[in-house]
Amino acid sequence: MTTTDVFLASKRAALSYDTDPGTGELRAWLAPGGTGNVVAEQAGVLNVSWIASADSDDDRRAAAANPEGVTMRLHSGRDIRVRLIRHDERVFRSVQNHVTADLLWAANNYGWDRWTQPSFDAATRAGWSDFDRFTHDFADELLKSSATSADPLFLVHDYQLVRVPALLREQRPHAPILLFVHIPWPSADYWRVLPREARAGIVRDMLPATTIGFFADRWCRNFLDCVADLLPDARVDREAMTVERQGHRTQLRTMPLGYSPLTLDGRQPELPEGVEEWASGHRLVVHSGRTDPIKNAERAVRAFVLAARSGDLADVRMLVRMNPNRLYVPANADYVRRVEAAVSEANAALGPDTVRIHTDNDVNHTIACFRRADLLMFNSTVDGQNLSTFEAPLVNEHDADVILSEMCGAAEVLGPYCRTVNPFDLAEQAEAIGAALAQDDGERARSAARRREAARPWTLESWVRAQLDGLAADHGARHDHH
Repeated sequence: MTTTDVFLASKRAALSYDTDPGTGELRAWLAPGGTGNVVAEQAGVLNVSWIASADSDDDRRAAAANPEGVTMRLHSGRDIRVRLIRHDERVFRSVQNHVTADLLWAANNYGWDRWTQPSFDAATRAGWSDFDRFTHDFADELLKSSATSADPLFLVHDYQLVRVPALLREQRPHAPILLFVHIPWPSADYWRVLPREARAGIVRDMLPATTIGFFADRWCRNFLDCVADLLPDARVDREAMTVERQGHRTQLRTMPLGYSPLTLDGRQPELPEGVEEWASGHRLVVHSGRTDPIKNAERAVRAFVLAARSGDLADVRMLVRMNPNRLYVPANADYVRRVEAAVSEANAALGPDTVRIHTDNDVNHTIACFRRADLLMFNSTVDGQNLSTFEAPLVNEHDADVILSEMCGAAEVLGPYCRTVNPFDLAEQAEAIGAALAQDDGERARSAARRREAARPWTLESWVRAQLDGLAADHGARHDHH
């Protein structure tokens, strides 16, 4: 299989366009973080074109001007070629703002309390119809791109494209198809909250993939439970992690990803303005994550206050580092307000400027904060993986301990080397903060060395290899099976 036969797609691109105010010309820039960047680096490793959605008016203009795609250099130094799909604008907005934000993201990340949310109505059904059109756009583009290939291999990435495998399979019955879901998969009871057609339809449309990948065993197990719960004609083998349905066999695989060495090496870390002076002479706790409720900074701050009240943390400060993300989503905007309120209350309790928020999307700032931390905190309520958990210990220069939520996919790899906590238990998190900061220097250093050793193998390159090797094995086994 040559790389020219590999066709890669994800909803989000790592590049966006805007208009240069001086010249009126379109200019491209690299958006930080998220699935888009991971898949972009994967495209660089494989040296293949990558298909993604045009998000904005400027993206659509650029896509129209460059029908064969645009070449762009990544932070790692690799070049990628991206072809942007011009969706119908209304359909794209519906999928972006309603279907993926309000429906799928919330369902997969346990975003509803079920007492007050959700309620589905005619708008949900209209959104589902738009999602159908959006899915066809991606499948059509992948099939068109691969039309001249005798043996195409399809790599389909993330939850917005979960229905694409069914359409690819119709036209390419013998092609190896990998679907990789970057976010959690919920329990069968929680998945059942979705409208009937959505909950069964998504699972049905995923199963034509040869291989379905997740970052953690927990998400694979939950997915298999959903299949068993909703599709009575499917034979689920939980031990082998396979599903057989309508003559097709699907293999589930856990494929952890940690970090991209080239991307980390290519950085020029620099602390945000004022942070060095503020933190100087103090030990520093750093919490880092997107402006998304799953990142759980509010509870982290409240746990820090509990820890400070019960122990001697007078020389300790806390930085809440937030990357602005999808602030048009009401839950995200509300989350930012709640974190700000928690920080205000913390400073009222512990003294002015003990806790700070810093918000921007500069990856160099994030890496510098990871380096400077004396304690790192990743206490997500749930998280598909959380790559920062791998990156931060590798760049940290203070032998910082790591507090890690047991509901992060990363906990399956790094849990034994971190202080794992229940993300909802403030007392447990406060105890972990106190214990981490009370360690002697020797134990801190030994613990940090073990953690770095555990994180180091999980490179982007090994993850890409795991996808291709797993897909090749599953494609071969499928034919042996028949």
